Amino acid sequence: MGVGRGADALAFPWAALVAGATGILSGLSIGGGSLLVPALVLLLDVPQHVAQGVVLATFPAVALVAAWIHWRQGFLRWQLALRVTAGSALGAWLGARLGIGAPEALLRRLFGLYLVAIGLYALYRSRR
Repeated sequence: MGVGRGADALAFPWAALVAGATGILSGLSIGGGSLLVPALVLLLDVPQHVAQGVVLATFPAVALVAAWIHWRQGFLRWQLALRVTAGSALGAWLGARLGIGAPEALLRRLFGLYLVAIGLYALYRSRR
């Protein structure tokens, strides 16, 4: 039985390393959640819905730390950030409402397709 479904996923020794790696990626604005969700699901056997909830719960603290550092270096434009936040909050509400009712298998496939699309886009952009 996997760690996430029958036991405490926090007891898994790699949890801290996975969290640290995702924190580094988040600080680089790469999207640590893109690593943390599959890591929780695949390495720790955490259900997809739970993994997404955990990532969403960790995001505010991680984002605030990284945003503060970017602000100190002059790389944060508050007007733009507030406008983007308003639209993102509405989208997050809608996405969360849709996601909690979706079957786990569908969420896994959609998340996998998202990662593939992002990867292909990054490869395309790197060739320009």
